[in-house]
Amino acid sequence: MKEKLLRYIIPFLGSIFLYLLCKTMRVTIINEEAERSLDRMNKNRITTFWHGRIFFIAYLYRFQQKYTVLVSPSSDGDIISGILTNLGISVVRGSSYKGGARALLKLIRVVKNGGCAGLISDGSRGPRYKIQGGIIDLARLTGAPIIPVTYSARRKKVFKSWDRFIFPYPFTKIVVIYGEPLYLPRDATPDIVEDKRKELEDRLNKITAEADRYF
Repeated sequence: MKEKLLRYIIPFLGSIFLYLLCKTMRVTIINEEAERSLDRMNKNRITTFWHGRIFFIAYLYRFQQKYTVLVSPSSDGDIISGILTNLGISVVRGSSYKGGARALLKLIRVVKNGGCAGLISDGSRGPRYKIQGGIIDLARLTGAPIIPVTYSARRKKVFKSWDRFIFPYPFTKIVVIYGEPLYLPRDATPDIVEDKRKELEDRLNKITAEADRYF
């Protein structure tokens, strides 16, 4: 019964709740052209965001089958995976501590076949606001650009969890901010890889701070 709750009932109710709640919100999008320009070129990409900002991001990318999101194999991941699937987003299960290599290979195939990947930058366990290596490896191996995206809300609850998870209240105002695409050369040296990781971390932290200051 517990497995049924985690895999089916809670995700089903959660996806309906998330969709209806987010539908009430008024949204402003800043620098959307950073992503739209890649759409016009029909270019695959890797979209990334912080763990604590996943709530509205899931709604933002609803019913876009071209996106495949990496979700941890934990029990919490079962719920997130179910919600995303119900919202029409494909899912690959894996993390740095379980099934990571296999998940990375699946995402490489997705991106090389013209799809788009979505990854949580600070993973499922943190540390908060620190870019983990998987997303950089994916960009280097596929040549796809990384698009950082974040959001904040005028009225929200910020939980005291490790990721400072944001729960936006109904009918609140939302701001979504895209960062500029970041490219990683396939032949990047370890030093370049680390420099790009820090650059992406700085970009995502910068737009996140900008979103929080917006209201």
